[in-house]
Amino acid sequence: MLEPLSHWAEDIAILMPAQLLGDLDISWVPDRIEFLEKDELLGEEKLPGLAAVTSIGNYLPVGLKVFGLAQRLNIPFVVVQHGLLSPFSPPLPDKCHLLAFTNEDAQFWIGSRTDVSYEVVGMQSFWRASLQNRPDVADSTPVFLGQLHGSELKRRIAIGSATAFCLETGATYRPHPSETDLLSRLQHKKWMRMGIDVDFSKTPLKSLNRPVASVFSTGILEATAVGLPAWGYAINEPAWVREFWKRYNIAVWGSGSTVPPVKMAEEPALAVAKQLERIVLNNN
Repeated sequence: MLEPLSHWAEDIAILMPAQLLGDLDISWVPDRIEFLEKDELLGEEKLPGLAAVTSIGNYLPVGLKVFGLAQRLNIPFVVVQHGLLSPFSPPLPDKCHLLAFTNEDAQFWIGSRTDVSYEVVGMQSFWRASLQNRPDVADSTPVFLGQLHGSELKRRIAIGSATAFCLETGATYRPHPSETDLLSRLQHKKWMRMGIDVDFSKTPLKSLNRPVASVFSTGILEATAVGLPAWGYAINEPAWVREFWKRYNIAVWGSGSTVPPVKMAEEPALAVAKQLERIVLNNN
């Protein structure tokens, strides 16, 4: 959401939870920081001349607030896709304009709806990864990217898949940063008692220089963009996981490695900025 701003020259206002302010990794400082009361409505008097609103959706409190603002002012609401999609992804807001990773993602997310328009801009994180130096695979032992935190996959399938893969291949289990709940921590200890290596380090994926596998982690595609071999793997996976692998061209463990995502001709962050500029100009 922030990287397109490096290509943006017009005025912009950022609405975000105050506790995240210190996490902003940007090279500029806003001219003004203003905190809203919890239930305070945003209006044109605070943001005069507002021509468009953009967000990752309207399913979280801030997104819902800016969606309401766009509706009251009758201005475009633009959704920027920020992650890979599953059937559990929140529905798109009414009458929004979607900036999607791929045409397949747009068609999947929109379905049969006729109130949503879209453009394909690509995936910024994969673009960045593709520019990095290709690592040498120094260790052929794979890393399994954990997803015990996710609500999309039944826990028994996530645990069973990780256990089977690690025991079969000698892989290291790499917990997702959100695997901090009690059940996940107990499972980590159980795996370690079984002799499975659990890697709690925060070493970047590209620096591991090892093959990657997971059920449906974004890390599968990020690894391929860097140049690492990667696969999808699951035991008794539901049909939506197989559809997910097909939509993202993820190779199943035991076959050839996943092909990296097609690199867009233009940096996705720049494409997002251009689309927003077009929308703003059309709305003025």
